[in-house]
Amino acid sequence: METRGSRRPLLLSAAVLLVLAALAAVLTLAVRGSDGRPSAAGAAAGRSGPTGPAPVDLAALVDGYTAGFTPGGPYTAPDAGQRRAIADGVLGALDGQAEQAGRSLARVGYRLTEFTEAATGRRVAEIADGADADGTDAGSRGWGRVYLDLSARAGWSVQVPHPVSDARTEALGVDLFRAEPGGVLVLAGAHRRAGADGASDVAHRADTVFAAVVEALTGRGLPGTQVHGFDEGSLPGQDAVVSSGAGQPGPAAELTATGLGRAGYAACRAWREKCGQLGGTTNVEGRFAAGLGVPWLHVELGNGLRTEPARRAEVAGVLAQTVRGWAAGRS
Repeated sequence: METRGSRRPLLLSAAVLLVLAALAAVLTLAVRGSDGRPSAAGAAAGRSGPTGPAPVDLAALVDGYTAGFTPGGPYTAPDAGQRRAIADGVLGALDGQAEQAGRSLARVGYRLTEFTEAATGRRVAEIADGADADGTDAGSRGWGRVYLDLSARAGWSVQVPHPVSDARTEALGVDLFRAEPGGVLVLAGAHRRAGADGASDVAHRADTVFAAVVEALTGRGLPGTQVHGFDEGSLPGQDAVVSSGAGQPGPAAELTATGLGRAGYAACRAWREKCGQLGGTTNVEGRFAAGLGVPWLHVELGNGLRTEPARRAEVAGVLAQTVRGWAAGRS
């Protein structure tokens, strides 16, 4: 027969279960938000480090970051010490010295975090301004971000100097970064017309974080491809322009132009054809690479090749073949 005393443990157990269920509901609401979508706190928790609970979609992360980029938007020119601290942080992360990298970055309000990239399953390091690294806005300084693929030894970089301004080049950068292991994605942090007197046009200014990071990578011998966009009306009959900037054309330029041609796109070869003013000869990152004799590629793409996902994926596939050659030691 069940007695009053024998019921008491059962009642206590039920009460404990009810309390635990209520706590679980509160925690779920805090992470998911009242509308069922991830809240800012939940998103930050998902990107907190190597043991973060959920993979991160890099394309969505970059889109969220660049969504606020506008002409006249926020941009503060960095001084030499700030540029050096971030470049040193990138090199430290490249060398696997996370603690050292973190200290260098922290001096200027940047931080290093890691996450698993959703589309590839690879570990990725993000170097970002601590003020905007949670993805809530485009940041107040406009210095940009760097992503390192940690699944393989770094062998090349993809550089995006004009996100949003050259529409969807930021998406192409992500596509290429995903397409081949061992990449470093260098992303400018503001619209090219955000700063006064061209201060934020990182392709033509050497006093930017973007230039400092690219120069540090180039100094390590990493080849780079820089992606741009142009209006097809300015160069009728051409879908793309391929060049080595101020450097001598190497196998990478011909390989890229040929690959685009095989994909059905007309590619102007700037080293032997008239391609308007789209050869990238004044590009500061290209000039630096040429001075060191490091392979560097400048690719201008018409609107459709950047904004249409299927065509953009084809271009990323062509560029992946190029960087694969770099990774294998073929320049």
